[in-house]
Amino acid sequence: MRVDPSTAPPVLAAGALAWREGKKGFEVLLVHRPRYDDWSVPKGKLDKGETFPAAAVREVAEETGYRVRLQRPLPASVYLLPDGRTKIVQYWTATVRAKVAAGAEDPREIDQRKWLSLDEAERRLTRQSDQVLLAALRRYLEAEELDTAAIIIQRHAAALSRAKWRKGEKSRPLNAKGKKQAAALPPLIDAFDPGGVVTSPWKRCRATVEGFARAQGIDVTTKSELTEASHADHPTRTGAVIERVLREARSVVVCTHRPVLPTVLQVIRQVSVHGAALELPRSDPYLAAGEAMVLHATSQGNVVAVERHLPNIG
Repeated sequence: MRVDPSTAPPVLAAGALAWREGKKGFEVLLVHRPRYDDWSVPKGKLDKGETFPAAAVREVAEETGYRVRLQRPLPASVYLLPDGRTKIVQYWTATVRAKVAAGAEDPREIDQRKWLSLDEAERRLTRQSDQVLLAALRRYLEAEELDTAAIIIQRHAAALSRAKWRKGEKSRPLNAKGKKQAAALPPLIDAFDPGGVVTSPWKRCRATVEGFARAQGIDVTTKSELTEASHADHPTRTGAVIERVLREARSVVVCTHRPVLPTVLQVIRQVSVHGAALELPRSDPYLAAGEAMVLHATSQGNVVAVERHLPNIG
């Protein structure tokens, strides 16, 4: 049955091309699909309420037995299915966090996984879209921009309006939508495996990221320089906090407020390559309430890719 592509929602999927420095040199992880008798990059459809990054991590684990951390994004694949619907697949490069199973969950779908050299992977991949992913990864590797840390700039989730809260800005809480956003954030943030959380101490910021921190057993560090008040008085101190985060180039979540974002973005723009700088937001509100902006930074602190994600609350 063919559907009308103008009315049918797109099919959404996600995957990742994992890499490692193996005993035999640089390798990438591919899977064999017996149904098609081909080798492919692990991927699969999003579950209901799932974000692209969370789906990519889940699908790689289900198809390979490896839990990965996402790094910089790869080119998306967009094509028409035989029934007329559009399929959109988002991909990332990735490294292994842990081995969680001996192999694929369903051997009827995936019956082999192999770490292969780039040349061998190029010979085995049959789909042109997968060849595009491999070529992009090779470019990042040759440019020494493959191994990146994810620095997540998180705007706090939706909060009660200032007019409805008379007890001061420090204690203004999340509203009902914001609480749903905060509850939905952990799988999205965890896909990038940040090892630290730095936040404004004001309640609405802490409430946005504390759920993720608790789930991962991570201590939360508060920085007064990330509050609206401190930024208004001393924006250079706010900038210094962001400069230090970028210089250290470690995966971390930084949660702050909308009025602080212009200074945050100004600092980021100074260390971003041209393509990444073009992806940075340029107009107010910069990020929506609850939105995460993921910066992919090299060990030298240069931002080479930028992506943005909202928690999926249905």
